[in-house]
Amino acid sequence: MNRPTEHPRKTLAALGLAARKALGQNFLHDGNVVRKIVVLARAFPPPYLEIGPGLGALTGPLAGSGVPVVAVEVDRGLAAHLRERFAGAGVDVMEADFLAVPAGEWRRRFPGGGTVVGNLPYSISSPVLLRLVELRGLFPRAVLMLQREMVERLCASPGGKEYGILSVYMSVLAEARQEFLVRRTCFHPAPDVDSAVLTVRFFGDFPDELVAALQTVVRAAFAQRRKTLRNAPVPFLPGGSAEWCGLLASAGIDPAVRAERVPPPAFLALARRFARM
Repeated sequence: MNRPTEHPRKTLAALGLAARKALGQNFLHDGNVVRKIVVLARAFPPPYLEIGPGLGALTGPLAGSGVPVVAVEVDRGLAAHLRERFAGAGVDVMEADFLAVPAGEWRRRFPGGGTVVGNLPYSISSPVLLRLVELRGLFPRAVLMLQREMVERLCASPGGKEYGILSVYMSVLAEARQEFLVRRTCFHPAPDVDSAVLTVRFFGDFPDELVAALQTVVRAAFAQRRKTLRNAPVPFLPGGSAEWCGLLASAGIDPAVRAERVPPPAFLALARRFARM
């Protein structure tokens, strides 16, 4: 049932529950923010996979148009609440850890693919994004609310401290865009930092072998980011540093620079050369 959402403090008290810091629970209660996120989500094709629905602030509006929603919630008490609240509303509540659900289960539930929506705690933001890279063929679109600092990292350009492994992945494999900021006062309990909403559109022309090669070379490049690339650990290359430097040069990358100075297209060129070895 899609109904106005009361303040999370009141709902949690009525359920005999409390926000669990260990799970990074901060419940969205700003109706305008909910509306803006749902508008972004509806611009992408259903069905929807919602990660961490919490009390259902986004779940109700997403399901309100009659499209199916799979809501995966790790908290047992919240999952029970969601089942009761959305009984008969086209919402399939899974009590599970998104990161532990095998790809085969998602393919079974989303045979034609879908769109991911989620308000992600900082502690699992990176693992969830990496999992979405793996599942990009099934879920090529996502609308995610993350800590502002994380979104800035994902959208960072070369040359700064924010630019890193995830910045490269999001630039090479997807179009990632910060849509709007969300003040910390829009949540209960209020977190220590502001958030931002990110849309992700994965490109469809990268085979798994190339993505694996990209991950290998980018992780090596940033493993010791204060050192130059020639000093990167490369146990995956029989020829060691000499072979690595030759690979860098073949991709037009100077081994004397640091990883943070290398633009995403150069990392892609490096991955293509490594994949052909």
